[in-house]
Amino acid sequence: MFRRYIGKKVLERLSKGKIQRPGRVQAMIRLPTLLRLGFALFRDERVPIWQRTAVVMLLVLIFSPIDVVGDLPVIGQFWDFTLAVTVLDWFVQMAPAHVVNEHIHSLGLEKKVPLRSG
Repeated sequence: MFRRYIGKKVLERLSKGKIQRPGRVQAMIRLPTLLRLGFALFRDERVPIWQRTAVVMLLVLIFSPIDVVGDLPVIGQFWDFTLAVTVLDWFVQMAPAHVVNEHIHSLGLEKKVPLRSG
């Protein structure tokens, strides 16, 4: 319980309130869309290399076999997916807005992902 509270506060502080930790069901619904958009952004050279490297390293860490929470049946898998959605959400939020909007249009995700301003 305490770890969840600390994790939530760290996420809010690092993202300045832009990114909220998604619920488990919401995370499962959003994951395919975020994977498509995240993969397109990852391949785009206009996204800074440090952001692409950070997202890969975080996803490797989340899905690594050395994971105490991940070993718990059902709960561990939901935990991993929820964290993956949070990381991908962060990646999309931190990428340049014009690049994100371009990929949202090219992938036809206007109804699923809001366009970024700025």
